[in-house]
Amino acid sequence: MKKIIPLLFVASAFIAPNFGNAQNCDSYEISLNKLVQTKDYDAAYPKLKEALAACPSEKINFYIFGETILENKVANAANEVEKKKYANELVTLIDNRIKNFKDGKEAFWKGEAITYELNYGLVDKMGAYKKFKELFSSSEDVQKFSSPAVYAYFSTSLQLLNEEKLGFEEVLKVYFQTKKIAEDNIEMRSVEYGTLAEKLDSIQKTNPKKDLTPAEKQMMANAQTNKDAFVNIHDSMESILEQYTTCDNIAPMFDNGFEANKDSIEWLTSSYQALASKDCYDNPIMERIEEQYNIVWKKQNPQAEQTQVASRGGGGTVGSPYGSGARKYKAGNYSGAIEDFKKAMYEVTGTTRGDVAYYIALSYQKTGSLSNAVSWAKRAANYKPGWGAPYQLIASAFGASANACGNSQFEKLSTYWVAADYANKAAAVDSRSASWAKSAVRSYEGTAPNQELIFQAGKKKGDRVSISCLGGATTTVR
Repeated sequence: MKKIIPLLFVASAFIAPNFGNAQNCDSYEISLNKLVQTKDYDAAYPKLKEALAACPSEKINFYIFGETILENKVANAANEVEKKKYANELVTLIDNRIKNFKDGKEAFWKGEAITYELNYGLVDKMGAYKKFKELFSSSEDVQKFSSPAVYAYFSTSLQLLNEEKLGFEEVLKVYFQTKKIAEDNIEMRSVEYGTLAEKLDSIQKTNPKKDLTPAEKQMMANAQTNKDAFVNIHDSMESILEQYTTCDNIAPMFDNGFEANKDSIEWLTSSYQALASKDCYDNPIMERIEEQYNIVWKKQNPQAEQTQVASRGGGGTVGSPYGSGARKYKAGNYSGAIEDFKKAMYEVTGTTRGDVAYYIALSYQKTGSLSNAVSWAKRAANYKPGWGAPYQLIASAFGASANACGNSQFEKLSTYWVAADYANKAAAVDSRSASWAKSAVRSYEGTAPNQELIFQAGKKKGDRVSISCLGGATTTVR
């Protein structure tokens, strides 16, 4: 398994009394660091065993080094027996890390351990599936799992389906569970990356030579790496099950489970979110779930105001005008959608406000009100940093409005530079927009003022140009 981040474990091979003193622990750490850096894993292996026996709870680096050492030993084992020996020791190492270092990431490390057990043949697929299912059901923190563990859970369920050991509905439940975890991680990492990207853009507007701190640059790189990993597994899951997870195919599952679960706020919320993730707003089961959610929530919160219902939906928008707006949007009733989405803005919080604002922007774009579309897209970008879609919309709006921007040909064509700026911005904050942005920028730059028109306008490269339409913008002559 490709190493993403360190792991944990617990067993007899590395358990021993802690008789080492601080000086010995430091000495072990220095020695192991040198051996790992020089990739002398054969020499590092016995030193690791000594260090863990003497200092099991003093140095977390022993577990970090140990993972690298034991992964190498597994990869270079002479035979299957030796391979399983080292694999078991790796699992033991991770278990001991959980035992000796309580860092709030126990579920993460347990997920890594199960993934190692599965990949190294220490547990069969059904055994791994049951372990994953228990772990994923017991933790609500999306940061608790690595992308390989999330994908291993999903792919194992799919393999068991192909072997006729799991039913399709069971696999769909795993799909929606892992899909949500992937999407939540993508959003979380996007916000981390986007916030820093916005900060970098802001400071370089005043001084192009300024940069983020080394720590911020590392945080930004880590956020991008983690985001890309979850984007990859999300896209892979979608491509595998795309034809089987259409609204027509999945709605019967929720229909069948409705009566048995209609009094469970958790089931109603998760089912609504699953259907919403596939854009099934116009399916009757979503309306039934919304109506039932309102009934159950009011029973549980008799003193609450009606407007509080949606905000109690576990981060979703169950029972709010959002669902009504989405249905109207799909039906082409954009004015009605705008009205409902604006109401929903008062009932949602956090980055969900970015989703709603973006839908308002799209609705305005559909009605031809590009100025309002741009205004709401900018709000969406502020509410949800690291999301390229709002900037794509803004770029498209400026690109479509060039003939109405400015009085001279130079001013009108300069609008394409603004469009290119926003397209580049989309790619800068969100790697998912990169492919679109590359093509869009090429098109916009190719339509912008040429050198002759720039000269005739009395401008030169680097000069600033102001555009008055769509709320105004400033760009630079290329």
